[in-house]
Amino acid sequence: MRDGRTAISLSLLAFALVVAATTATIVLFAVMQFVTVPRISAMAGGAAPFDLRLMGYDRSEALALLEALGAAGRAEYLRVQLRLDDAFAPLYGITLSLALAEILGRAGLGRFFAFALAFLVVLPIAGFDIAENAAIAEMLRRPPDTVDAAAVALASFRTTAKWALAGGAVTVALIGILLANRRIDRKYDA
Repeated sequence: MRDGRTAISLSLLAFALVVAATTATIVLFAVMQFVTVPRISAMAGGAAPFDLRLMGYDRSEALALLEALGAAGRAEYLRVQLRLDDAFAPLYGITLSLALAEILGRAGLGRFFAFALAFLVVLPIAGFDIAENAAIAEMLRRPPDTVDAAAVALASFRTTAKWALAGGAVTVALIGILLANRRIDRKYDA
């Protein structure tokens, strides 16, 4: 009986950790989406922050944003938004990997393969997000006129790579959902 209680306790602990991580992910996303990103955008005269430029940016676009932000906006971006995003990236990396593993499991992949594929698909996105934040931070710390094309190209590449990988992850999730629904339909048809 003791082993059964231990298993239940571990399952409840795992569930509680997933709920806590998911809640923290949602809260951080909401704070960034509804508070810090709009505030940074407003400080930049309506321009989108680097993180949200799916197609990247060149040096002239980067300099325009850095100038529009001014010293106060660059400090806000660096000290608030990027710190929140640095916490958000590993949290969504974990929670979205677990969600994708569940989808892939329901699609018929074995438990190990579903988890391995989910983490393989999602964790690089979080890695590029953190790397992107480091490159953006480097640009924000410098006076705008000293930001060179190489620094911008590195940050822009990391931004576009993050979004391209995210698009791939959404595609994998959609395929998983379609396959899971087919399996459910087959069950009811049988």
